[in-house]
Amino acid sequence: MMLPSAGARSPLFVLAATAGFVLIFIFGLLAWQSPPRLAFPTHDVPATSNPSSKGEPLAIQDIVRTLFAPLKIGPNQREFTGEDGIKYELPDKTRYNENLGKDVLILDLDTRPLQSTEAFNKGEYDWRKINHVSGGVFNHYTYALIHGYDYKFIHANNFNDRHATWIKPSALANHIKNYKFIIFLDADATFRFMHLPIEWMLNYWNIEPKHSITMALDPWDPKEPQYNSDRFNRTYTNTGFIAVQNNKNIMSILKAWHECPDDTRYANCSQWKMPKFHEQSAFGEYVRYDFEDSIKELPCAEANGFPGVSVSNCVGKFIRHYWFDKSLVKQDFRENVMQAISLPIQRIFAENVAGVTVEQPENVIH
Repeated sequence: MMLPSAGARSPLFVLAATAGFVLIFIFGLLAWQSPPRLAFPTHDVPATSNPSSKGEPLAIQDIVRTLFAPLKIGPNQREFTGEDGIKYELPDKTRYNENLGKDVLILDLDTRPLQSTEAFNKGEYDWRKINHVSGGVFNHYTYALIHGYDYKFIHANNFNDRHATWIKPSALANHIKNYKFIIFLDADATFRFMHLPIEWMLNYWNIEPKHSITMALDPWDPKEPQYNSDRFNRTYTNTGFIAVQNNKNIMSILKAWHECPDDTRYANCSQWKMPKFHEQSAFGEYVRYDFEDSIKELPCAEANGFPGVSVSNCVGKFIRHYWFDKSLVKQDFRENVMQAISLPIQRIFAENVAGVTVEQPENVIH
């Protein structure tokens, strides 16, 4: 499970320091028309700096937004085609037609500090060596930057009597009052298409005002029905991706979930303090049955799993959750960022910006 250490320094600060020169150079070339000259920084780019007419360097936030701007999909764009050629369509009527901006919180939770931050503070940061937790956090934070959402990395204390994953209900309850939606992902879960806004997905999934919590189902195999099922043989929902909506029932649900292992509302829920799947089992065994109309369960294929999973077709169409090969978390982030970076480079050659392409009709020495 993923969680973060709060601090003023952005996790992508180091990306600015290592890639700033190259990216700013690209911006100077990629514009459709001759752009104003951008100053090359002679020092590390501060994470909080703002571009100005005085030649100050661009902040990493502005770099990220500029890179992904040509790729972004509108909240109610009727059709969207993934890189695999699969076309997805929204219904005729959509509920979320504008960007929700700071009304959405992208949330990371962890009881552990980021190893990459520790390495950075020692002057030893190396992208190639960071673990999947930092890779997942970078994916989530970058996604928030692209779409203008709020972001928090909650570094929580461990419980004394239960598994660390039990920090989810209380953290969600403590912050949902300030937002319309909280989108939480485990560290081993990623946004598959970082240019696809959450509003588009909410439209695609038909998330209604009554839906307090949205989760995807776990894989279920009829050959082994005892796995990923509750005591009524109903498939669990997976808490690696949770969309939480601020409505009249949300606090009651989160409170019931948080207090479940105390055996106050639900007898025997304490059995899930430590055994798998901890808070996920408790939610599936007890909580969802009291709030059926407020819970939206998505197909596993939509927001769980990853390519190659045949059980329940859990291929992670929009949200990927790498239960096993967690190194693929970094690959997802890398592929999204490289698409954004390489697109303007390709435009330079396709549109012959600044005459970079020269035709040589005859292979002779003049």
